[in-house]
Amino acid sequence: MNGSVLQQILLHSVGAFGGTLGYAILLNAPMNTVLPASLTGLLGYVIYEIMINLLGQGVVFSYFLATVIVTMICEMAARVMRMPSTIFLLTALVPLVPGYTFYCAMLAIVEHNGAAFASYGLEAVQIVAAIAVGAAVTSVLFRMLAGRKRRKT
Repeated sequence: MNGSVLQQILLHSVGAFGGTLGYAILLNAPMNTVLPASLTGLLGYVIYEIMINLLGQGVVFSYFLATVIVTMICEMAARVMRMPSTIFLLTALVPLVPGYTFYCAMLAIVEHNGAAFASYGLEAVQIVAAIAVGAAVTSVLFRMLAGRKRRKT
């Protein structure tokens, strides 16, 4: 493993934690959910970074897997803390939002670079779709399994 890659992951992770924490406070989330949601967002971003930088996986798959894991943790935290999972999920997914990719797409439009816009725009849409599908499918499956468990008892 390259030391600079690990330093990069560590630095980005601190930013992901801070961004998630700030967003949770901005949304006026209950104070007892801010730290768990921030740590979950940090974990999701670390998983994404490890998948991309250390394991060499594709961008869309890395976002999808990180979203699935974050959603599972948020669903479990919601049950333990007896709160809606969206309180955790809204803030924990913030580090995975492809803001830079959207920025590059918009910059390409301003610079009249259609090829770059198409490339960045398509990548951003694929990432957003991976996040949406990962969160929706995981949440639905988690709730189906929890509902089955409740019916058996």
